[in-house]
Amino acid sequence: MDAHLLRTKIFWNLQANWHRRAQTAPETLTIPETVQGVQRLLLAEDGAMLQQTLQQAAPEPVNLEALQRLEIALYQEGLDQRVWRAQATFAHGPTRLFGIIVARAPGASSTLTSDDWRHLCTLHAQQPHYCATPYLCGTAPVGAGVTVYTVEWLEAYKELVFEIAFDGGVFLVNAHGAQRHLSPQLSRQIWQRIIAILCAYPQLRRVNVQAGDFVGQCHADGHVTLKLTTARALDLAAPPEEHLHALLRGLITASGYLSDGQQPFQRDMTQDMFLHRMQAVLQRRFGARAPALAQRQWRIFQQGGFAQQEDWLRDDCLRGTYESLCAAVPASDAWQETSRRWQAYITAVQSGRLPACWWFPPAEIITRLEQLRHYGDRTTSPHH
Repeated sequence: MDAHLLRTKIFWNLQANWHRRAQTAPETLTIPETVQGVQRLLLAEDGAMLQQTLQQAAPEPVNLEALQRLEIALYQEGLDQRVWRAQATFAHGPTRLFGIIVARAPGASSTLTSDDWRHLCTLHAQQPHYCATPYLCGTAPVGAGVTVYTVEWLEAYKELVFEIAFDGGVFLVNAHGAQRHLSPQLSRQIWQRIIAILCAYPQLRRVNVQAGDFVGQCHADGHVTLKLTTARALDLAAPPEEHLHALLRGLITASGYLSDGQQPFQRDMTQDMFLHRMQAVLQRRFGARAPALAQRQWRIFQQGGFAQQEDWLRDDCLRGTYESLCAAVPASDAWQETSRRWQAYITAVQSGRLPACWWFPPAEIITRLEQLRHYGDRTTSPHH
């Protein structure tokens, strides 16, 4: 199809509907420059990248002649990437959606973006159920060139981040026009699903729950479906104990906001210390509301809510390891291997080869393994 005719069918919405995460670096391309480069990439060779992307977005054959309109909207600006939502409308057939991830600048941001696409391809080949489907990757001919890749657009999914402000810490649906706090029960289910994904991808590193690495869909029956949207780093040769170290680093509890990051959470913290730390955490976002919110959280702390959340997350890490192994070996063997891996992690910490996790110290791991060892006698997952 003639590139000029295709160009007349593309409509760009340059108003971001979600926030920027960082100040603009000097080398960052302007949005008009980005639009120019991405459009040239999509339309090169008679629209080859656009056609192949649309073909992967739906099973029906794609005919660009039937394309009536392609709307591309700036959805979100991140530290290293801009995220665009593309919607293609055809004369006949379904509307197709896909995402466009564009590096904000040449150099480091562009390298990170190409690595992200390559890592997503690796994870998707291993287990497609838990991550967004990567489509195509290319270089937009603008400036020194920036990496662009197309990806599955998860329309029904919303970014999830963990927030300390309510109910002892719960997940927040962090999406423009749809923000809401989830219940403690639903938040725990989300943590369990995140752990399951991290166990399914043991090579995954540098996971950041607070940066939107996971998106979720909350169903009417209370079930939550999660997907991983980015894969900043992989370590394909690391032993299991290093995976467990990465797993623990990728999780955060409400008590983590009140800790010094070095020592276990003080479960007998005084009221003055608790309120001082909690108000400091809440002040920047909630301003004058911070003291009242801190008092509310103090009552939950007194009732053991913070400690309970931490205990649940500890158990879920052990259970998640076990459940991931149950898919390949009998339950009793899976529990033995779970114990072996966590013991190897403890040995690595005690020898100084790995740093200790402040919220799950080795002594507590040993105690929890003993408490949960009866799962090895079961023939099904402990969550079933």
